[in-house]
Amino acid sequence: MNFDEINNELSNPKFKLNIASLLINIHSTNLINSYYLKSILKRQIEILELQKGKTGQELETSIELEIERLDDLFSEWLKEDLINVINDSSTE
Repeated sequence: MNFDEINNELSNPKFKLNIASLLINIHSTNLINSYYLKSILKRQIEILELQKGKTGQELETSIELEIERLDDLFSEWLKEDLINVINDSSTE
């Protein structure tokens, strides 16, 4: 099925979709992707800080601060994107 066929089937009362299974599948995929991305991001920040000559506790502190800064930034982006998704999905 392509996207248009799926979209058309959603209006069909005989079309059965296991929403719980779909949501669990999507969520688990998102979590795995999140773990990979966090690991990659942490390693990239670590490499950048090592290039600046930082070692030991100074390195750990710099990494934690940068990750916190990025989490805050990403949280703001998420809020904006969720608002846009809800507005775009509204039936009114």
